[in-house]
Amino acid sequence: MTRGAGRFAPSPTGPLHLGSLLAATASYLDARIHGVAWLIRFDDLDAPRNQPGAEDHILRALEAHGLRWDASIIRQSENVDAYEAALTDLANRGLLFYCNCSRRSVAQKPFYPGTCRHRKLVTADCAVRILVDDAVAEFDDMVRGFQQESLARTSGDFIVRRRDGIIAYQLATAVDDGAPEIGRVIRGNDLLGTTGRQTFLMSKLGLQPPLYGHIPVLVNAAGQKLSKQSHAEPLHAEDPEANLRRVLSYLGLPEDTESTGCGCEVVLERAAESWFLARLPDTEAIEIP
Repeated sequence: MTRGAGRFAPSPTGPLHLGSLLAATASYLDARIHGVAWLIRFDDLDAPRNQPGAEDHILRALEAHGLRWDASIIRQSENVDAYEAALTDLANRGLLFYCNCSRRSVAQKPFYPGTCRHRKLVTADCAVRILVDDAVAEFDDMVRGFQQESLARTSGDFIVRRRDGIIAYQLATAVDDGAPEIGRVIRGNDLLGTTGRQTFLMSKLGLQPPLYGHIPVLVNAAGQKLSKQSHAEPLHAEDPEANLRRVLSYLGLPEDTESTGCGCEVVLERAAESWFLARLPDTEAIEIP
């Protein structure tokens, strides 16, 4: 597969909701208009949070809304060897250290202050962190424009393997999105703050970052992002075309009355003809009624 594919990467921790449908639809349309494959990856490393049956429910919901993927499903749980190889590479170059700081002590500081940098030997019951030193992460976001971040002042040395042994989100995502076939990552604006750490890891691992576009997220009346944590209501399966038209309106696409009742595939095909990132509302979040 040639580089350029887009991807949607849900966690199998519950059913899809309107916010995740918005992200999936934007990613799908972006892939279609650029003539590249659209892939599904399940970010399922945090096994205790995964819900039985959630993966199948998500896939069936995507199909019901006309969002059909172009290759075999990818699961992070099946790619652990690649993450371990990345950790070994980083460790061999002296870039990792072991940290036993409590979450509470770190949470009280604006960024990790380097307390455990001296812990270079393998130590049990510790998280593994990567040295960021004076690194400045820079990238051009297709929606938000040029981004620049001094990691020492935002995150500090961040975790690449959790204390419980699970590979951290930042490392797994950097390895997966830095894979040769991935070229475009369209995802929610809530993840913009993670991108600097991920591109930093890609640079250390010799990986090519994809193009990024961070779109507005849907929030409730309290300003909370729609998510499983904020108890977002699962998608209603009775009328997927209505769900789809709703998120298309949030993405700034014009109403298409001619395709009413024609099914989600037709609605998406016509939406792709009007899709471009500049149509997105110029806001970080969209409040839904």
